[in-house]
Formats: sequence, C-alpha cells, structure tokens
Amino acid sequence: MTLPAPNLDDRGFQDLVDEAKRLVQLRNPNWTDHNVSDPGVTLIETFAYMADQLIYRLNRVPDLHYVKFLELLGEKMIPPGAAATDLRFRLTIAQDTDVIIPEATLVSTPRTTPAPPVTFSTAEDLAIPAVSVSHVLVKPVNEDFQTHNEARALRKRFPAFSNVPVPGDALYIGITQPAKSCIVDFEFSGITAIEGIGVDPTNPPYTIEAWNGRDWSRVEVAFDETGGLNRDGIIEVFIEAHELSRIAGIEAAWVRIVVEEFDASQPRYKVTPEVSQITAETMGGMVKAHHCEPVMDEILGPCSGAPGEQLQLSRHPLAGTLHNYMTADVSESHGWETWTRVAYFSESGPNDRHFTLDEGSGEMRFGPVIRQPDGSVRLYGATPPAQAMVRIPKYFVGGGREGNVEPDTLTVLRSSLPFVGEVTNPRAATGGSDAESIEDLKQRAAISVRTQTRAVAARDYELIVKQAEPSFARVACLDATELGKPGHVIVLVVPWVPRDIPDFQLLQPSENSLRAVRDVIDFRRPLGTVVHIEPPRYLGVSVAVRLVAAAGADPRVLTARADDAIRDFLHPVTGGPQGEGWPFGYPLLLADVHSVLQRIPGLSYVDVVRLIPVDVVSGLRGAPAEIVQPGVHDLLFCVGNEIEVRT
Repeated sequence: MTLPAPNLDDRGFQDLVDEAKRLVQLRNPNWTDHNVSDPGVTLIETFAYMADQLIYRLNRVPDLHYVKFLELLGEKMIPPGAAATDLRFRLTIAQDTDVIIPEATLVSTPRTTPAPPVTFSTAEDLAIPAVSVSHVLVKPVNEDFQTHNEARALRKRFPAFSNVPVPGDALYIGITQPAKSCIVDFEFSGITAIEGIGVDPTNPPYTIEAWNGRDWSRVEVAFDETGGLNRDGIIEVFIEAHELSRIAGIEAAWVRIVVEEFDASQPRYKVTPEVSQITAETMGGMVKAHHCEPVMDEILGPCSGAPGEQLQLSRHPLAGTLHNYMTADVSESHGWETWTRVAYFSESGPNDRHFTLDEGSGEMRFGPVIRQPDGSVRLYGATPPAQAMVRIPKYFVGGGREGNVEPDTLTVLRSSLPFVGEVTNPRAATGGSDAESIEDLKQRAAISVRTQTRAVAARDYELIVKQAEPSFARVACLDATELGKPGHVIVLVVPWVPRDIPDFQLLQPSENSLRAVRDVIDFRRPLGTVVHIEPPRYLGVSVAVRLVAAAGADPRVLTARADDAIRDFLHPVTGGPQGEGWPFGYPLLLADVHSVLQRIPGLSYVDVVRLIPVDVVSGLRGAPAEIVQPGVHDLLFCVGNEIEVRT
C-alpha cells in the first residue's frame, strides 16, 4: 500500500473566500453585502486566488524533495526517443557522375496545421553512384558460364536461360560499381518477339538477387515492365546491400535473375526468353533517418576554470539513443582537445577529460572536486582552463511520439539538392516515444531501488528492457515453464505503432532493437537462465456487424465510426478495456463489441455481430465464433472489419 502524503495545506479557493467572509462578519458586522458584485468581495476573491496559487506551490514541496532524492540516487528521466524510418530520394534523371545526399539532410511533413511540421534528419551520407552494365553472363544449371558480351556489342539476341528454363538457371548482370542502398533501373531493349512463352507476365517465375559480400540476397522489385523478359521495358529494383565479387574470373558488382522453383499456381517457361541490350542506371536511393534536427559546432563558454563547471546547451531536450557516444572540444593553448561524455564521474581520475550531459535539460557538467575524510581533496575529472571555450561538434534535438508518422508523409525537402526530384518515406516511422514523466520516473525508481539492475523477478526484466529500448511501448515477462521449458524466460515486446496500423510488419521489432536488449539482459540474468526476447504471436480477428442507423444519421459516417471504434478497441498498444493495449491472452467476446459499438453517435442499435478468427500471415479465415480466445502469449490484431449499415 502506498504511504499517504497529505497536503501541507488542504484549503482551496472557495475555502479561503468563505473563511474571509466569516472574518468580515466577526470584525466588521456593518458590512452586510457579501454578493459577488460588491467591490470588497472582489478584493477577497482576488486575494483568495493569489493565496490558492501559493498553497499549490507549497504542496509541491514534497514532490521537489522526492525529485531531489531521486537525483541523489542517480536516477534521471529518460529523454524522448527519436522515431526512425527510411527516406527514399529519387533523382530527376540519371546522372553521369556520383550524387551524394549529405548526412543531416532535413526532410519534413507538409505544414497543414498551425503546429510545426515533423522534421527528420538523414543519419549518414547516401552515395548514388553512376553505373553501367559491364558484363552479362548466362549460367544454366550444371553448365559453365556463358558470356554474351560480343552479342551485346553487335546488338544480337541471346538466350537468357537454358533452352527450356529450369529452376536454378540464372542471368548474371555485372555493373561497374556497387549500388548499395540504391534504386537501380535495368532496361531491356531489342526484344522483338515474345520468346519466353508459357509464363504469367504479371508473375514471372524468377527472383532477382544481388551479391552482398557473403551470399546472394533477394532485392525488392518496385515494378517489372518486361512481362517476364518478353518485351522491352524496365525492371526497377532496390538493392540494400551490394559488394564487388569475382565470377567466372570477372570482377563486377553482380546482380542475377534466377529461375525459381515453380508452384502449382505459377506457370513456367516453355522456351527461354531472348534479350539483346541491357543497360543500368541508378535513379535514387534510400537512407536511414531519425526524427531530430542536428545542431552543429555550437560554442559554449568561456569557462571559469573552477571544478564542477556547468554549461547550458542552447537547445533541448536532446533526442535519446542518438548520443550514446558524444564528445566535446575544449580550447587549450595548443589547440582543441577532445573530451568524452560519461554517465557518472565516479570512475574519473583528476586528469580524465570527461563531462556529463543531462539530455532533458541540456545541462553539461565537468568534474567536481570532493573533500576526502582525511581533509584532502580529489578531482573527479579534469577541469577546463579558465577562459577556455567549449565546442560541441554535433548533437540532435527532437524525438517524441509525434515522430511516428504515416508512410509517404515526409515529402518536403528543407534545402535544395541538385538533381533530387522527390523524397518520401515508403514505410511508417516507428520508435518515437515521449520523454519520461515525473510519475513514471517515481514508479521506475521504486522498482530500480529494489532490483539494483538484477533480473530476477518478472518486473525486473520488464523494467530493464524498457530502459534499454524506450521505443518499446509494451513489455511483458512470462514464465516459460508451462511450455515445457524450465529455466527459460520469455519477454514479449511490442513497439510503438500509429493509431491506424498501415502495415502488420510495424508490430515486429527491429533486429537492432532486439540485439540491444539481449546485450543488456545478458549481463543481468541469473546464471543458467535462458532469456527469449521476441514479439508476441498475433491472432487476427475480423468483426462482421450489421448496424441500424438512427434517423437522420449518415450511413457512411456511421460505418467509418464503427470501423475506427473496433480498431481502436483491439489496438495492441492503446486498445483494450483500460486503454493500455489489448491484454495478453485476453479473449474477445460478443458483449465487448456490443459495448464498444453502442457508444457510437448516430447508432440506433446493433443488430448482428460475428467474430471471425484470421491467420495474420496466410489470411485464412476461420468459422464465425462467439468468442475469440488467444493463447496466453498471444495478442489480438484487427485485420479488417465487415460493416453493414441499415437505415
């Protein structure tokens, strides 16, 4: 039970007014008009308002003491987390020279409201190299490589695969340099007849792969105009990883088109297609970006030369997770010296060039001097010289949940870049989280004092995972003993996702996030415990309802409201009975849907409700049921609703 913390003064505004009026009756009986229209009562209410504000501040003194106590324990509020996504830059036209999209290029959403636009910054340089096709090889299964450079030079047609293509046949295209993280257009021309008969031109039986330095990885195909290499056209691909390699004694950056295994629904080639000319052009690229703005080469100071110096950054809060390694430059007689950021000064010596930084307030501190029990003093970190200037090479401000923007919303280039025609984010941004509140800090600190970074109880695991990866919206630790795995612990994580989830893949945490959490947990788990960090299993559900609209209600508006209400209720992060995300293993009942729908404006009554379980991967639908019961480790996920409105 939480210990009660009474207010130091529990009087409110009306209490003060009433008390003043009672004193008026006692001290000045001739004053009989106590209505609000009386000027004297106006003064009483004015003074009561001022006193009420002072009482409010007085009652916050215990909170201030609590916060200072947490600071003494070394607890700090977690800064806002920066959302991340990929930005796709497309050139106006292919260039003969390399194009560089520099690091810290700013892209934002259009300004459509009085609120400022959401701005993202690229995390690194994006190089878009100028490429061309240097070699073409054909590799039938169980045969040697065949070169067709001479036929290409003479513009003669040559077979792309063996005479009757079989799985494993491949057409190798070597380009002059790797096109890592680039959009490449391969143009096939000189195809005068449809030779590769028998295939579905909208679903040709091949895959396109690129050599990534270790093995062949499938590339993302944006579109294929060739109809299975049967007509002139462009195949546009996005190559994520690409390296030079030597094939058949020829060094190039290789991409290959491989005939894949056929399935029953995919027609196969009866005869190989023939090609003549193949050219390649880079038309753009994709680069990682974060919801933040960089601040470059900020100058602070001058320093006083006293230990424990404090300096203030001009902008804050800083975006969390982007400043794990941060440096500062301090001017000295022989030039700039690099100082390193540390979490605490406890292990810093007198000559260590260290500083700390509060990401929330932007306060920068240098090492203090501490008096020892024997009367001597010790410096915990070096002190910058007097009149020295401090330069911060780079830091990032921003972050927050508003950075979790929808796909194709980051379209405004904040600065002009040569040859760049357009920019967008093909996928939604994820990972943005608000700064930790005081109440959240209090709860976390109470648990942190008990756990002391040891992962023993389920709550310990959940706290450590949230601290390691603030982009996770929900964390649940479950015992795997009931699954026949004694000594195993399962930690289920759900990342922040938008209210309207456009893509189920957004519910899958990134490998980088999972790896970071595993590294932290590994140091804190008990010896012999196996910890699994993974997303929950999702059980899809589709709700079919028939509604009767009230008189005058618009059926289209009612349909949209009903769909939004069901999706919000089943949302894995913000849904559920308590609005804290759908509980793990919690069943969905017909009564739950009835209760949600009855609150919709414009509804007369709910006529029919059906719950249909759906496999989120295959899309297979089950039989309608009165209850959808997920497993103990499962969450529900709305995969679409069928809503009929009658008037």
